[in-house]
Amino acid sequence: MSHEPYAACIEACNACAVACNHCAASCLEGQEVKMMAKCIALDTDCAAICQLASAAMARGSEHLAAICPLCAE
Repeated sequence: MSHEPYAACIEACNACAVACNHCAASCLEGQEVKMMAKCIALDTDCAAICQLASAAMARGSEHLAAICPLCAE
C-alpha cells in the first residue's frame, strides 16, 4: 500500500513531533523546570503520538481510524 494519500498528514505529524520535542527541550532549559513538568509531559506525549501516527500512515496500518483521531486531539 502506498503512503502517498497520507503524505500531507505524515508531513504535518512529523512537523508537530519536532515542535513538541523542541518545546519540551526548551522547558527543560528553564529555571522553573518543576513548574513546567506537566507541559513537558504533554509535549512528550504529543510528540510520541505524532510519531506513531506518522509511522502508522507510512505503513498503511489498519489502526489508523483509532490512532489519527487521538493524534488530532
